[in-house]
Amino acid sequence: MGKEAKKKVVKIETYESLKAMYYSGRVKPSLNKIIVALEKDPENLALLLLACQCLERTKDIDTLCSYADAVIKLDSKIAAGYYFKGVALQNTKGKEQEALKNFNEALLLDPENTIYLKSKASTHFSLYTDYHLPLQFAEKHRVKTEESLFKVVELIEGKENPDYQELLTIADVLVLLSKGVRAKRYYIQAVDAYTASEASNQDKNIYKDIIKAQNACIKLLDKNIEDV
Repeated sequence: MGKEAKKKVVKIETYESLKAMYYSGRVKPSLNKIIVALEKDPENLALLLLACQCLERTKDIDTLCSYADAVIKLDSKIAAGYYFKGVALQNTKGKEQEALKNFNEALLLDPENTIYLKSKASTHFSLYTDYHLPLQFAEKHRVKTEESLFKVVELIEGKENPDYQELLTIADVLVLLSKGVRAKRYYIQAVDAYTASEASNQDKNIYKDIIKAQNACIKLLDKNIEDV
């Protein structure tokens, strides 16, 4: 095996081991190791994107923005770079419009990505509920929120075998659309799909998201019953 081939093998092994650590739910320890690995290999796109996933969860917005910029600079055709840039800006007051530009750029490259659509919808929704906006602008954001949310439902319900992350996404969207009973069914399906998936594809971080959202949905439904 040549020198370059060995380097590629090491890169793959490093990425896979760090991804496995992240999937195990050890977000901060994996992020620390990813940062060290990136110091030696700063143009490793796979590691940069994995770092972005960690940073999105730790809510280190400034660093996430920096890493997303690095991804875009290295390859402007990777949709995830714009998505993570949008996530960083979405959580910065006054940067919502810039966040939308990045989500739209990500969707130009990956138009049926339901995660991107959901994030775009949540940004429009935050602008819709911003009482400082004139009514006509707020109404436009309400319409765009619904367009994106309904598109998510359409895309995922059109799939024969959606994965557990997609089932979580549609459940979250249905909660936003006040369809709690349907959402509850999808949360249950998400748990089942996670359990049935290959161990190497099981991201415990997402599983925790499913359980947390499922419990919140059940509480909301119970509260609505009590209020009747």
